[in-house]
Amino acid sequence: MVIALIDPYVERGGGQVVLENLLEELAHSDEAVVLAMPSLGRAKLRVPSGVEEVEIADLVQTLRSRYAGEHVVLVSNANRSHPQTYAIGGTLRRRVTTTTVAILHNYPKSPAHTFAIRRVVARFNHAIVVEPGLAAIRADAFIPSWLSTFHAVSKVDRAQVQRRRLISYARPDPSKGMHLLPPLFRFAEELGLSCEVALGTSLESNKRYELALRSQLAPWLVQGRRGPDWIKPGDIFVVPSVYGEAACLSAQEAMSRGAYVLASRVGLMSYLSPTATGIRTFAPANLDSAAKGLRGIMGLETDVFSEECVRGVSEIEERRGRWYSEVSSFLLQASKAAS
Repeated sequence: MVIALIDPYVERGGGQVVLENLLEELAHSDEAVVLAMPSLGRAKLRVPSGVEEVEIADLVQTLRSRYAGEHVVLVSNANRSHPQTYAIGGTLRRRVTTTTVAILHNYPKSPAHTFAIRRVVARFNHAIVVEPGLAAIRADAFIPSWLSTFHAVSKVDRAQVQRRRLISYARPDPSKGMHLLPPLFRFAEELGLSCEVALGTSLESNKRYELALRSQLAPWLVQGRRGPDWIKPGDIFVVPSVYGEAACLSAQEAMSRGAYVLASRVGLMSYLSPTATGIRTFAPANLDSAAKGLRGIMGLETDVFSEECVRGVSEIEERRGRWYSEVSSFLLQASKAAS
């Protein structure tokens, strides 16, 4: 059997982080693994040795010539790649036994988009979700454990926790809601917090929005790529997403570093901690609600704040890596469950 994963993106977003980690998990198996992705996109991933890398346009020829007689499991890693993956599956089926699998990462942006995604995903043999709510797109989707962090989380003790900064990083796309940050940052500064924000690379190509956002965030904008290692225990990490988020890895990564998360109430945000430890949520796109949540975090006694940050780390650790191991096992069994 050969597992071929397809992703059309040339930039690195949350879905590509998941792809990178899934490749690492699958690389430990005895099956052949192929990554079909533009070279610019592959260059931004850590691709394990042993994984064959090809352009999407070359995938059919590669599978036919190098893996003749093998059962092919085609995995689409993005909404954008679902139609193309299904078409590739149809081409391969003329000569190769093929199973198609769609991974659902995000909620569609509109009713029309929801209709289109449901229609194409219904044609796949299987669908996999990163959180249970996405099964609304396909009722028989495989629902593993919630998507969470892949690598070991930080070791944090209460002595390390300092409530010092309000920070955030995300793509400069409207769905990420970063336009809410300037007034929230000004409010945070009145409460005695310093503020910093980093912006990644847009996937939605809204240049007018991005230029305006960068101008509005200029007083707090830091340059260069920022990731989990930028986050310090006791930082307050804000996730102001307006729509689209599902499992939200950035929020979970922040909690895994000992930060306290202030997040918009979308996707799994309200459920990241069953005991509401280390996280508070607010109504999407609602500055008053966000400010109220921040005021509540700042009003916590120091020892309570520190304890919640430390316990938040433990809650992320409890589900670390489960999604990847369960999805890997599902894909390795996909040929046997082919319809």
